[in-house]
Amino acid sequence: MSEFLVKTKDGLVLNVNKDAIDKLDVIKNNDDSYHVIFNNKSYIVSIDNNANCNSKHFALSVNDKEIELDIKDSLDQMLDKMGFSNIKKKGSGEIKSPMPGLVVKVDVEIGQTIEKNDNLLTLEAMKMENLIKAPISGVIKSIDVVEGEAVDKNQILIVIGE
Repeated sequence: MSEFLVKTKDGLVLNVNKDAIDKLDVIKNNDDSYHVIFNNKSYIVSIDNNANCNSKHFALSVNDKEIELDIKDSLDQMLDKMGFSNIKKKGSGEIKSPMPGLVVKVDVEIGQTIEKNDNLLTLEAMKMENLIKAPISGVIKSIDVVEGEAVDKNQILIVIGE
């Protein structure tokens, strides 16, 4: 059974499973909103057009109340427990390996200007390829690994500067 962790900007934390989602009665309206019935209550829900599906951050309007939320599926939660989210610390210029693995591809060069969320490199771990993205914008100051290199957890991969 799939579990989703939902956190709102207001601090509400919900664990939602597939059974709860299956109990929703959802009908799409003509205006890109949805009519949702849950536990015999009716809701009009619309999703902000600026929703970021990659980061799983959404802004919803539920009966004209604005709600911001982040959704993590079971894989996201597992990667958080393994330390994968450690590379996302705001302001950190040192990009460290979230887990032991193999550098499959380096997508940047020293001196290159990058934006937040640009691909930096691909790390293979547990037979899965993980894209390591830039947590901040800046300039690539150093690349401390090469393609084909095995790395340890918390090993510095790339340094981003101003």
